[in-house]
Amino acid sequence: MLSVVGIGPGAQDLLTERARARISSADVIMGNERYIELIKDTIPGSAEVIIGRMGTEVDRAKKAVELGKHKNKNVVVVSGGDAGIYGMAGLIIEVMGDSDSGIASKLDREIDMEIVPGITAASASAALLGAPLSNDFAVVSLSDLLVPWSEIEKKLEGLAKMDITIVIYNPKSKTRTAQLEKAYELLMRFRNANTVVGIVRNAEREGCEVVITTLKDLPGYYHRIDMSTTIIIGCSGTRKLGARMVTRRGYERKYDYERGDVNEEDEGIAVSPAPAAGCGYVDAGNRVWEKSKAIVRDIVSKYQGSLSLSDLEKRVAGRVVFANADPSFLDLLVFKHHPVETGIRCIKNGKMIITDIEMVKAGINKRYSKKVQCFVNAPETIEIAKREKLTRTAAGIRLAKEKRLIHGNIVIIGNSPSACQEVCALVEKGGASEEQKPALVVATPVGFVNAAEMKEKVLSMGNIPCIVIRGPRGGTPSAVAIINEIIEIAHR
Repeated sequence: MLSVVGIGPGAQDLLTERARARISSADVIMGNERYIELIKDTIPGSAEVIIGRMGTEVDRAKKAVELGKHKNKNVVVVSGGDAGIYGMAGLIIEVMGDSDSGIASKLDREIDMEIVPGITAASASAALLGAPLSNDFAVVSLSDLLVPWSEIEKKLEGLAKMDITIVIYNPKSKTRTAQLEKAYELLMRFRNANTVVGIVRNAEREGCEVVITTLKDLPGYYHRIDMSTTIIIGCSGTRKLGARMVTRRGYERKYDYERGDVNEEDEGIAVSPAPAAGCGYVDAGNRVWEKSKAIVRDIVSKYQGSLSLSDLEKRVAGRVVFANADPSFLDLLVFKHHPVETGIRCIKNGKMIITDIEMVKAGINKRYSKKVQCFVNAPETIEIAKREKLTRTAAGIRLAKEKRLIHGNIVIIGNSPSACQEVCALVEKGGASEEQKPALVVATPVGFVNAAEMKEKVLSMGNIPCIVIRGPRGGTPSAVAIINEIIEIAHR
């Protein structure tokens, strides 16, 4: 059996179940060093691992096909993202088949082959940015190692003229820098300089960076762009709404976002002329936003719960209600030892924010992104987890402690009860010492197993300021809502 497996962007929880099953049952694993490293915890100890270098893809494909002829061996070739999108699947099919005759070769018939899809960089990057691929889009690689630059340039020019969202793979390497500059010059000829652009480096991996900028400002980020970067060039329908990038699909032309019913023009009723392109969409979105905030302010002002909230705490509580569209969170929120004021001081003083998972990190206000770190996917974390028999999230917190990034900084646990447990253990181990103590803990992990208990333990951690959502409810949206409101207050 020969399986060509897409392993996704790198995060273990984005590896599909089918991909995990094929890797776990493999007799032989083949792939380049970077991809083997990303899945090393899933590779069975009995498997033979064949690591290939860049430029040896053809030899690797031939070797895989040769091994795949042995019916008693499970051979897996791993490919980053999706194996069929700039991956190994196409090359292996070429090696196996006779493309000229159009008839499957004898070798093709001899080998039982499967291609396992994975999450490609376009999808992973788009999710971190918001929804820039909601409408039609195209993907282009700037690597001219296999395709002449003249062909790539023609494709880019055609897409730029078409006003379609463009996803750029392989924008720049150490030895290949001019292609990105040429692409930029071409795009500037056909696109508005204020076109929204998203840049994602190391999507869903350690060192993930997410930036939303404009086409005219793209050169200012050249120094941060490499082969692990995906660039999404928006079209005329792409907007930056809040901290997210979105491409309109057309709902704004058919529906009124406030009323939710069909536009009267579709019913044959005369209507007033439409506003300038895009204006109605933005105005409608702003109206909904402001109306929603007014409703939340009214809910919070009328709250008659057992605990009185300060004005700052009401703002944070309102943000949580807004994020979940659920006023009942007001009865679950607990603020201890003036945490909002502490958080504001930390933000103003440029303190670090440590998160349990990448999703929490990705949701934090981009103006503070340089100060946010998550170690769940770090190689050292994986080693700690295996050695100490911890979850990866708990091991990530321990690594942050070893790097001296817990003391005096903000720790946000949006998903993992075991990460909460690790924070509490570090504080308890430190005892009277200040060395292990975070300045602020935000704890909102969700789940029926140990989540409620661990959050109560956070509340019992002496005099450490904390914001907790009691019980099994919570999750990433609540954690992100809390810290983003604190960041906004601090910057105002």
